[in-house]
Amino acid sequence: MNFHILRGVVASAVFVIMGSTSAMAQTGSTNALGAEIAGNAAGTIPEWTGGLTKPPAGFDPKSGYIDPFAGEKPLFVVNQSNLAQHEKFLPAGQIALIKRYPNYSIPVYKTHRTAAFSPEMMTSIKMEAGKVKLAHDGLAVEGVQSTSVPFPQPKNGLEAVWNTLLRRPAQTLRSHTAGFVAGNGSRPVTFASSQTIAWAPSIGKAGSTLLFALIGESTKPSAQSGEALLVLDTLNFKDDTRNAWIVNSGQRRVLRAPELVHAAPAGNTDALRTVDDIYGFNGSPERFDWKLLGKREMYIPYNNYKLSDKSLKYDNMLNDAFLKSELTRFELHRVWVIEGTLKPGSEHIYSKRTMYVDEDSWYVALMDQYDTKGELWRVKMLYLMQAYDAPGLYTSGEVQHDLNARKSVFGALQNEEPATEFNVSVRPGDFTPAALRKLMR
Repeated sequence: MNFHILRGVVASAVFVIMGSTSAMAQTGSTNALGAEIAGNAAGTIPEWTGGLTKPPAGFDPKSGYIDPFAGEKPLFVVNQSNLAQHEKFLPAGQIALIKRYPNYSIPVYKTHRTAAFSPEMMTSIKMEAGKVKLAHDGLAVEGVQSTSVPFPQPKNGLEAVWNTLLRRPAQTLRSHTAGFVAGNGSRPVTFASSQTIAWAPSIGKAGSTLLFALIGESTKPSAQSGEALLVLDTLNFKDDTRNAWIVNSGQRRVLRAPELVHAAPAGNTDALRTVDDIYGFNGSPERFDWKLLGKREMYIPYNNYKLSDKSLKYDNMLNDAFLKSELTRFELHRVWVIEGTLKPGSEHIYSKRTMYVDEDSWYVALMDQYDTKGELWRVKMLYLMQAYDAPGLYTSGEVQHDLNARKSVFGALQNEEPATEFNVSVRPGDFTPAALRKLMR
């Protein structure tokens, strides 16, 4: 799975997820991930032909991603003047943003189905398809060996949620990301962190229920230097829990952090984002009833290479509470719609959350979240981009807007940070409280 978590360490961390499949993994009318290979009847969504798996000539990770579609212009821009003719392709959250903010618009480009995985990942998905089972009322999955998409053809909401929890662009990665809060005329303060993430089986033992391990530390501002975080997540939330530890720069000790779950406020976000809504959703699905509502054709953030440009400076990327629209790119894609409704007797600040998940990658692209009165409250956008050097679907940034506070939390930005490294070498000992202790300065 993907997931940055609390403190400054994860509040700005970039999580990653996966892409689609390779051409060799096609089966009938769908590929290994369960995505429809054919385009749509209107011809506005093309056929999936294997995705983008090789870097363009001249690509240097340190210089940032080369945009393979740099010469393209928007087909149109959705704004207040033409919203009515495009509403059927937009979720409630995007409609609300356009209606409320004249400076928020959606540039829609030609669709390119670039999402792709490594051949090894595609093979594991194909081999394990039909063998993985839900257990303990959906709080665990059994039979997972190495797959990143356990249910290519999900039969219910919980199977679809587990697909989003296990997605990844590579077996390991090391990333450096930044984030901040902006809106209502406030001047943002940048928080940045570095983190290493490893998914099982890259560090897991046979029979282990480890889902992923993350260790990271704050790098900006200097006042938070020395804060660090370790998270070990599980495939079995019934018999196990998320294990987390933090290093507090003031106390200089490694402490257990069982509170880093569910609706706990994520650090450095002005309490505008919860731990479990980072990157769509993460952690135990236990507090919500999940329904799979089917598929829709929808404008979602996709192929956002322009947003990843290393020449961009954070101070020049914002239009108050949003990213400048000319830096963003939306395309028409098919998405799975997953709705989570708070269970009776369970506690959370959201009564409902609706995720819109790219069919080619199982990556959450958009999300709407509702308060306890059932009113739309927070709107999330994840600016997807195929990392052709992984290969796997990644993100060049994420934004979550609070309609009540009129502010946004920005995260996963890498413009002024070192490049992400995929498939880095790790050892189990790199993800222990002892390793966390070594990060103390």
